[in-house]
Amino acid sequence: MLKSIIKNFAVRTRQQLINTAVSSGLPAEQAQEAAYSCFMYCVIKCCLEINLPGYLPEDMTSSFQIHETLKEIAPACMTELKKRISKEEWKQQIQIVGWLHQYYHAEHKRMIFADKKHKAFCEQDIPAATQFFTPEWLVKYLLQNSISYFYHLPSDQCDYLIVASKKSYLPLEEIRILDPCAGTGHILTEAFDMLMQIYLNAGYAPETAVRKILQKNLFGLELDRHACEIACFCVLLKAAFYDITILKSGIQPNFLFFQDETAGSLLSESKLPEINQLLSQQYDIVITNPPYMKASRMPDLLYQFTKKHYPDSCQDLYACFIERCLSFTRSGGYCALLTMHSWMFLSSFAKLREKILHENQICSLLHLGAYAFESSDVGSIVQSAGIIMQKKPPSRQGIYINLCPFRDTMQKEQAFLTHQADIYQISQEQFFRIPGCPLIYQASEHIFNLFSLPRLGEFANPRQGLTTSDNRRFIRDWHEVRVIDICFDAENQQQAEKSGRKWFPYHKGGGYRKWYGNHYEVINYQNGGRELTEFHEELNRTHPGGRLKNKEYYFRESVTWTFIAVNSGFRYSPPGFLFDVAGSSLFANSAQERNYLLGFLCSAAAEYLLYLLNPTMNIQVRDIKLLPYIQQDSDQIQALVKENIQLCQEDWDAFEISWNFKRHPLI
Repeated sequence: MLKSIIKNFAVRTRQQLINTAVSSGLPAEQAQEAAYSCFMYCVIKCCLEINLPGYLPEDMTSSFQIHETLKEIAPACMTELKKRISKEEWKQQIQIVGWLHQYYHAEHKRMIFADKKHKAFCEQDIPAATQFFTPEWLVKYLLQNSISYFYHLPSDQCDYLIVASKKSYLPLEEIRILDPCAGTGHILTEAFDMLMQIYLNAGYAPETAVRKILQKNLFGLELDRHACEIACFCVLLKAAFYDITILKSGIQPNFLFFQDETAGSLLSESKLPEINQLLSQQYDIVITNPPYMKASRMPDLLYQFTKKHYPDSCQDLYACFIERCLSFTRSGGYCALLTMHSWMFLSSFAKLREKILHENQICSLLHLGAYAFESSDVGSIVQSAGIIMQKKPPSRQGIYINLCPFRDTMQKEQAFLTHQADIYQISQEQFFRIPGCPLIYQASEHIFNLFSLPRLGEFANPRQGLTTSDNRRFIRDWHEVRVIDICFDAENQQQAEKSGRKWFPYHKGGGYRKWYGNHYEVINYQNGGRELTEFHEELNRTHPGGRLKNKEYYFRESVTWTFIAVNSGFRYSPPGFLFDVAGSSLFANSAQERNYLLGFLCSAAAEYLLYLLNPTMNIQVRDIKLLPYIQQDSDQIQALVKENIQLCQEDWDAFEISWNFKRHPLI
């Protein structure tokens, strides 16, 4: 409820401030900066009035000020803020400052993601596009299960501790904790509280403990200057609760931001000497929620950088940060991360997995799946996992907790705290029994043994389809074009070109449907796809774009499936289709073998094995190839598969969405 109030306030106030600044004659860009600065000044002033009466934002930070054009509207902004957020909420949750910063940029973020073509982000859009506020319980999980390897935690800071561990004691003044993607300091603020209690329990005076933590224990790096400034404010405010004199001491947190260096903490060297000092060191604990960004969304300079320096993980920015965080971690130290879960399963991360499993001990892993974040704009696309690793070769079983079945972050937290989730213990060497070593921690010994059988890829050819890189230009629903311009029955490239038609049936996935159907789209493939080919050649000069892959399989009968789905649904495809990455297809040597394969892929056994291999929403060609497979065909299987195809084809053709529709069955 509070977050919804905060978001509505931030979005509405942002627009009011910008409109006022623009109407006062400020240029658009300057108005944007003035509006944000005024907004955060009001936020920090309200926070200080309740938490540190008598102090002003100027006493804590010089970053935020009220522009002359906004002085009349600022008091109304503060009055509204005090009305919306109670004193108790301000006192209990300093992270409200960070929430307001994030939600202030919510509209900007919405506009960035409104581009359905998935173009690359501009460099200045990266902070707004990649900031997700980490749920507090996951921050506590990461911190408690990393710091606890060094110190006994106070009893009120053990709620999310999985197992009491043998301590590798370090003098308190020596432990070094880094958040390389610090954001607004949520993790570091919580870390300050934990360390403060450990210091006090060890007999340190509060004034001494505060200075030790700020100067020797906590370190942060951040791409966004404003977020870094807020992180400094939040941690200083925490420090002032214990020692008000810290505000007059000149001591600042060791939090730094990158200036015009888009790769941020992925760099090994910065143009700023003070940042170089942090980049060149190793830490006892590295803990973060890194930014998530696919390679196709990266600005070109960032993409080229990650491709060169992080070849095993450059498919997504978060995966690059897994590698970087491990390199930040000293031998024997701990790395605590909240990442997307795709690195655990996708074939594109196989080398990264092998490196992690060979060189690091997975202590615990929370498999969160979808809806781990509270923000409504994240939805089910972001599927995540929290992981604690020790930087040393594996020597014991790790603990894996499956929270995927629980539908929102509150349910996941409660399942974790009340031990309702399934818990598994497994040695990492087990994962190497399957090519690509996916982390199928739920698998029994019997399941692992199945993977000693022949693989489906030895009997058939699953193939990835083409990518257009501009669907609006090249793809239509079949009823949007003239039927006489569509060739429905080409069986090969020669027949397609000879037809002279422009449009051809195109598999592009679609909703869950088995056996037959989802024939919605057509693609412009006139003259062998000449226009598409020319477009790709131009596009690929500057950034990886579309490709016409596996052309020798175009127009052939196949089994197709939906690439992005919770349940894929495997279907028979008659001749005449091209196929997309989202509608990848499998090709058999004969019609009989194709029917048997379709029957197997539509079975509960195949569905379970595919879920183990890849519980993400992307069922890949490699996953199909890896399925254990026994050929035990029979006349009964063939008859059942043919019957299912026929029934589903009749159902599909009974409605107007089918190009073979004749008459509704009820007429």
